[in-house]
Amino acid sequence: MYKTQNREVHQPQTGWRFGVNMYYVCIENSEVTSILNYRPNVPSSIEVVEISDDNMKLLEAGNHYFNVDTKSVTSKSAEELQEKADAEANIENLEFLRSTDWKVLRHIREQKLGITTSLTEEQYVSLEIQREDAAKAIR
Repeated sequence: MYKTQNREVHQPQTGWRFGVNMYYVCIENSEVTSILNYRPNVPSSIEVVEISDDNMKLLEAGNHYFNVDTKSVTSKSAEELQEKADAEANIENLEFLRSTDWKVLRHIREQKLGITTSLTEEQYVSLEIQREDAAKAIR
C-alpha cells in the first residue's frame, strides 16, 4: 500500500515476497483445481494454500504431488514413479512401432507384387527383430 494525492492505494498482492516467487494452490471439494503464480481472489468455498517456488519446481518435475490432506508437496511412491517411467518407455516403443509400420507394409507389398524390395532381406529381418523387442518391452 502506498499514498498518492492523499489517498491510499492498495496494490494487488502478487506471488512475489522478498524476491521469492510464491505459488497458490486452489482447493475445492478436496481437489486441487489450479495452481497460480498470484494470490487469487476466490470465494470462501475455495481454500488457497501458499507454496514456495522450490515446491512448485518439485511439482513441475513430476516426481511430487500436492497432498490435499496434509496441505503439502509430497513425494510420489516408488511404484508411482515406476509407472511413470514405464509409461514414458511405452510411448517411445509405440512410436517406434508406428513409425516403422510403413516399412514393413511396403516390404510385404513389394514381395507380393514380385518387385525388387526396398529393404534387403537382412535389413527387413533386423527391422522385425527391433520391432519385436519394442513390442515385448511394452508393459
